[in-house]
Amino acid sequence: MYGTKASSFVLILALILCIGSKEIAGDGPTSNGASRCCREHPELGSCVPGIDDDGDSDGRCWTFCAEDCARGGFCKAFGNTHKCHCYC
Repeated sequence: MYGTKASSFVLILALILCIGSKEIAGDGPTSNGASRCCREHPELGSCVPGIDDDGDSDGRCWTFCAEDCARGGFCKAFGNTHKCHCYC
């Protein structure tokens, strides 16, 4: 009985520590900075190619990515929709 409780406690503690370390390392969903680059950002919703990724007219995707990624971003096709992708 004691062994089962101790094992459960250790597993839960390890899970909590892993989740916490992802947030600290900048891999979590709330992180900013370099982790924004080289990734899709579905949290911005769908984007329209030629409009949201246009740097000359401050498109939504371009502006979001240009804050931390030197090359900005573009609307990448995913099936029937497009999502913002920040260049590396």
